[in-house]
Amino acid sequence: MLVALLVTGCNENTRRRSVDEAAILDVSQTIEEEQEEDSPEELIEEEPMPVAADELFDDFIFNFASNRRLQLERIDFPLVINSGAKVDTVQEDEWQMERFFMQQGEYTLIFDSEAQKELVKDTSVNHAIVEKIFLDNDFIRQYLFSRKSGQWRLYEVRNQTLPKNPNASFIAFYHQFVSDSVFQRESLADEIDFSGPDPDDDFAQMEGVITPDFWDAFAPELPKHLIYNIVYGQQGVSSTNKIFLLRGIANGQETEVTFRQENGDWKLTKLTE
Repeated sequence: MLVALLVTGCNENTRRRSVDEAAILDVSQTIEEEQEEDSPEELIEEEPMPVAADELFDDFIFNFASNRRLQLERIDFPLVINSGAKVDTVQEDEWQMERFFMQQGEYTLIFDSEAQKELVKDTSVNHAIVEKIFLDNDFIRQYLFSRKSGQWRLYEVRNQTLPKNPNASFIAFYHQFVSDSVFQRESLADEIDFSGPDPDDDFAQMEGVITPDFWDAFAPELPKHLIYNIVYGQQGVSSTNKIFLLRGIANGQETEVTFRQENGDWKLTKLTE
């Protein structure tokens, strides 16, 4: 049965194919895959980036992904393209504009804990990795950035097969979770903590627990083919807890899904909207 949801008032609205090494050595494919023709109206070409945007990586990456001129200025050419068994370089005149998640209207993040989420706002972070995760191909393209003399710069692109990533276990699970409804149901905890907006009051939250039988009524729409992750600081060993955050770019709305690994199996334990 569905455990009754408790409504609590809030002062603010909180809504918020396997690939082997040989398959990823083609540098031109690596750089140009998934690229579309640039839309000038969507790219900010003339506006200089505010100096303060270099303080936080999030502020920088949105400018980097929107401004062609800035992007070329902030890449260390010739850019190293590391595919493990082979290392190549790309010159400035060969580079294709990389807009990351800007055209999707939303992006995703994977955290190990609530404390790790705070790194997003930590101005002392000087290293970051943007991961473009191709779920259908078990393939990850990593864009490595560092802050030098106060400016964020892209200095390397790495092509990586999924097993080499610290989050490999969770990413493989997530792909099956969003692709297989039966597996998804089997991957739910017996009770799922829930917090979300009250449909009858824009300024109130509903809090309580839901059971697997009622999951379909609450299940969020999650991306199935391409997701992103940003690693703030150094990428460490993966943990048995994962917070999967889906964040809207324009509206700031967020969906947060928490998973815990128990006896080798991942289970969804919490949903916050």
